[in-house]
Amino acid sequence: MNGRECRRQAVHSSGVVLAVASLVVGKTLAGYAALSISVFLVLLSWLTRNRDKIRQRFPLGPGKIEDAENQTYEFVKSFEREKDMKHRPYFGAIMFMLSVGLTFLVFPEMAAVVGVLVVSISDSASTLVGVHLGETKLPHNNEKSLEGSSAFFLTSTLIALLFTTPLNSFLIALAGASVESLPLIDDNFSVPLTVALLFTIL
Repeated sequence: MNGRECRRQAVHSSGVVLAVASLVVGKTLAGYAALSISVFLVLLSWLTRNRDKIRQRFPLGPGKIEDAENQTYEFVKSFEREKDMKHRPYFGAIMFMLSVGLTFLVFPEMAAVVGVLVVSISDSASTLVGVHLGETKLPHNNEKSLEGSSAFFLTSTLIALLFTTPLNSFLIALAGASVESLPLIDDNFSVPLTVALLFTIL
């Protein structure tokens, strides 16, 4: 895994921190914290997309200030998928934090914690396995692999087992892995909501 992927996984690891924090400070505060981060990322996305125009109108000039601005821009850019860097920077992180915030605010505490842990841990596991071992592309989504989806299913089953029965864990993991594999839907947004909803129903 390259540096960009490692830093992207760091975004997902923040979900684990928020899940643990919700058990200490409450899910409402954790939810608003995640939503606040998503708003901040929207602002950063706008600044990144309009960086050249802003620099033309408000030139920083030579020196350490401009160097710091360049370094910050390159660091921030390094979190993004190649395909998202130009047109929608921070999109994955924005969807992740937005969904985490909504999950905490809408669903019961344990359901929200499971949903956030699954998207944080299982999605990272899916990426790791998919990047290094993924050879069998899914028929309905050639950007995902059977190996990666299997890793998602197994890890989410183990996570759910900490909170519910084996049968419910299987169903939750199956639903999560199915939603994660779908094209045209950002899994950062869909997975935690789906998992939390199913956990609540079951």
